[in-house]
Amino acid sequence: MTAGVALATPVPVLAVSDGAREVLCPWEQDEALEYSYRQSIYEVAVYEEFSRGAGGFSYLEVRSPDIRSIEYFGWRGVEPRRRDDGLWAAYPPTIDVADLLIRITPAGRQRLRTARWDLELRPAFGEAVVHVTATYRPLLLALLGARG
Repeated sequence: MTAGVALATPVPVLAVSDGAREVLCPWEQDEALEYSYRQSIYEVAVYEEFSRGAGGFSYLEVRSPDIRSIEYFGWRGVEPRRRDDGLWAAYPPTIDVADLLIRITPAGRQRLRTARWDLELRPAFGEAVVHVTATYRPLLLALLGARG
């Protein structure tokens, strides 16, 4: 009985779904999540970093080798700065978003990752639109859907 209760206990996950299938990845409260992609206007890599917020996702930082891709976000009063690694970075005002909606494209190279796992979206879902949420699922489902 104890094992059944433990397996039914909700645990924090990142759920990625195209409506037909769902991939679950463990995502703890204190763990950074990086969404990276190739920005189509300036043709450069962009790295958006989030923490798990009370209502979904909280922006921590956005980085790119091209300052224009940072300025594209349009955050007022946020000045991008050059980091030691050569990337431009911006630290947005407190911005929480409930979910992410991502259109997967061949040139986009979209990827979600934490220190524990890495999920390339196109190999996992093909060219589709995925809905990404910070949620909870029973431990058993999280174990079955975990990515390594």
